[in-house]
Amino acid sequence: MNWLKTIAAASTVAIIGSVASASTVINGSFEDIGDGVLNGSGWQIFPDVPGWNGAPTIEIQSEPTLGFKAQEGDYYAELDTNRNSRIFQNVVLDAGTYVLSFFYSPRVNQTPTDTNDLGYSVSTGDDLVSEIIAGAPNDDYPHGIWTEVKAYFTLERSETVELSFEALGAESGDNCGSCGALIDDISLAAVPLPAGVLLMLSALGAFGFAHRRTQA
Repeated sequence: MNWLKTIAAASTVAIIGSVASASTVINGSFEDIGDGVLNGSGWQIFPDVPGWNGAPTIEIQSEPTLGFKAQEGDYYAELDTNRNSRIFQNVVLDAGTYVLSFFYSPRVNQTPTDTNDLGYSVSTGDDLVSEIIAGAPNDDYPHGIWTEVKAYFTLERSETVELSFEALGAESGDNCGSCGALIDDISLAAVPLPAGVLLMLSALGAFGFAHRRTQA
């Protein structure tokens, strides 16, 4: 029956997608600054760092800059340097469902303010994820701590995606217009299906295969 063939095919695709290997975001915690050196205040602006392209720049900070520890390791990134900036890298992913995870903190401790606004996306040309964090600090994103942010998306086939983070806050004026979103510990990982679902899909696939053999 055609429905058995459909189930078997769908089961195979689902099983393959569910075990898609976790991807590695290069330098997701900004610990590699290449040959660069931070200044005496614990920060420096670079055109790029290993794994990340700056548009036009990326600022790496450490605890002496704000008295604020990185979420992971010693370093983290600020996206609003002398002006709003964007960082991005390309990642090759297999078919499957993925979770983007990163940690965010608003630099400026004033409410309301728009200087801490952040946009983030995962794109193949069409957006798989496209979100904005605005109006922090607030109850969801308090000042002085790292808050984990997660977003899920699904790929039907192997593709190269662009992972991007962009400062969207004020660039000048009051409230530290050249200060903004802090990010750290960025990862992309495959989300496996629960064991029970995998078992069911495997059984359906095997049933469809056995049925085809019986018909033959």
